[in-house]
Amino acid sequence: MSFLNGKHIGSIFSLLVGILIAATNPSGAENDPISLMMDGDMSRASCPEDYTPCSCTVDVGGGLRVVCTEVAVQDVVDVFNRTSAQDIETFGLQWSRSPLESVTIPADLLGGSRAKLIGVYCPSKVEPRVPLRVHDDAFRLSRDYADTFLTFYCDFSQQPNLQFLAGFNNLTILEIGLATNLQAIGNLPTLPALTTLHVMDSTGLVEFPDLTPAVLQTLFLNGNQLGDTMAAALLDSIIVTSTIRLFTLRLNSNQLTRVPTQQMNSLPELKNLYLDDNSLPVLETGSLTFTFPVTTLSLSSASINTIEPGAFLGDFSMSVINLSNNNLTRFESAVFLGILEQMNLPFAVGYIDIESNLMKCDCSLAWLIRDNRSLMPAVHNGLCVNGIAFESLDPADFADCP
Repeated sequence: MSFLNGKHIGSIFSLLVGILIAATNPSGAENDPISLMMDGDMSRASCPEDYTPCSCTVDVGGGLRVVCTEVAVQDVVDVFNRTSAQDIETFGLQWSRSPLESVTIPADLLGGSRAKLIGVYCPSKVEPRVPLRVHDDAFRLSRDYADTFLTFYCDFSQQPNLQFLAGFNNLTILEIGLATNLQAIGNLPTLPALTTLHVMDSTGLVEFPDLTPAVLQTLFLNGNQLGDTMAAALLDSIIVTSTIRLFTLRLNSNQLTRVPTQQMNSLPELKNLYLDDNSLPVLETGSLTFTFPVTTLSLSSASINTIEPGAFLGDFSMSVINLSNNNLTRFESAVFLGILEQMNLPFAVGYIDIESNLMKCDCSLAWLIRDNRSLMPAVHNGLCVNGIAFESLDPADFADCP
């Protein structure tokens, strides 16, 4: 999850969706969960100028939020040529079913205005995706002002590079989702302030350029159909960025069959790793080694059958380790004792979630139920194959175990 302006959100995409709904349908948005989340930032004050056929709202700080839904690009140009506000807090351009052959954004789309958050949404309900073409100077005046750029549902086959982002020296967040033919990401221009890069549910990824001097901290690569080789190649291309300080990495919902251990070992400050919804039948010894104290290690629904001793190495005292919905049948001392001892230290708050793994509660579990019952609070949702919860097991029943 991400934080932006104090709001707890799943992605910046979710944030802009809320803004789009509220701007285009204020009455209907009142019952929308995303809009309710945004309600503290939205007011019903009238905009000082008429942005028709686009919609405009004003936030509590006086910032303008202009959203153009199903509006022809030339009409957007006309809107900003007749309005005078220089600074736009949020600008959104979106279509759903419009029968466009392409989304073509000309130079100086916003006229004399600049936007802090820019979102471009190609038709979301059209398959195949509509090609996006963006003039290099489309958002020229926003270059030293924008901090967030998002684009979703677009095809990049006619957009060989992302040169329209060149000169965006204050851009901290770039999010691209549900895109096709995204080879253009390999020609991403220098974005010195970039800390967060999300590329999700897209096709065509080959490599990233050297992002120096960006201090990249968060990288989402979830849902991109990445196999082991492609995931390793993408991570290798990121690692060459000498200024990288990656704290959070999402590789969930791909096609991985093993943990990219070699690449992880080149990310010494990594503390949040998401590998859910892959196919990782065996977690090998040393495959999940961290040098920085871990906050989140998520491996739910990853088809895990076996965890070898020493698979988890590092400081897990404050970690949430999510192993739910896998195929584990044994909760073994050689794997988990050291981690649980860390989680039992004073002030430690970590735990392991093993929900929906039906365990054999035989003598192999005596080490926990009988010998180390004080560690039980750090084991969440433990369930035996016969339906008995770990907490309900009687230590006396393990008295004869070696």
